[in-house]
Amino acid sequence: MITNAGIALGNEVRKGLRFAWSERLQILIELPMFATFILLLGPLLGQGRQVVTGNVDWTLDAHLTSILVVWFVPFIFFYMQVVKMFWRLLGEIQAGTIEQVYLSPLPSWLVAAAGRVVAAFLETLIVAAGTYGIVSIFIPVRVDWDIAALLPTVMIVIAAIGVSLMTAGATLIWKRIQLVNDTVLLLVMLFSASAIPLIDVPGWWADVSHAFPLTDAIGSLYTALFTDQPITTPWGIGGLVPMVIVTFAYLGAGILAFTLGERVAKRRGTLGRH
Repeated sequence: MITNAGIALGNEVRKGLRFAWSERLQILIELPMFATFILLLGPLLGQGRQVVTGNVDWTLDAHLTSILVVWFVPFIFFYMQVVKMFWRLLGEIQAGTIEQVYLSPLPSWLVAAAGRVVAAFLETLIVAAGTYGIVSIFIPVRVDWDIAALLPTVMIVIAAIGVSLMTAGATLIWKRIQLVNDTVLLLVMLFSASAIPLIDVPGWWADVSHAFPLTDAIGSLYTALFTDQPITTPWGIGGLVPMVIVTFAYLGAGILAFTLGERVAKRRGTLGRH
């Protein structure tokens, strides 16, 4: 049983890596866009009045840019996991190979998630390295690694798996949901910005942001890498309690959504129908 489970997981991981390799050109094209986003956003932060008057000082700050990189890279992983899960699942539905998921002795949601998460992690490493390299040409990026950052990093991975399973469950029923997907990712990105001290947000914004999957994990990551504060502070942005509760809530919701989605698709006989 353990051997069969290992073989099943290994096959899904290899399949996920093949999908990632087939998209290598797209990732290389996107790399300059990610770096350009950081380089253009950095000088605009905190200059709202200057932007209005047209007197923007286009100066890059090393510390501010480093924080932007630490905020943006986790979102890239989140993006890779959620969006590519949708397109991979849709591709398997179109190819008529989605039923292979059910040949494994493992739960179908675990099989679906396993192949994507390893590929997303490797893709993110490439994007992060490329972004770091491009941005470093213009301004030094200084991030002092701390072992405490492993906890929020793991929480980001788990939350991304949960949201991607929610996307997968919806894809099994409705197939074309990319507009909903993009809207969700945009909201996650916007609200996670309240986790880093680069912009001022209203109180209600900060309160609502706890409900989104990346906010507290990125806040905890910022605490570990840029401050001398412990990441075990229970409450507030980046607090341990909301981070853990929200992360595992999304994982549970993702497993439930995927299970319900495949149940509905099976009942309708549309599991492999595009």
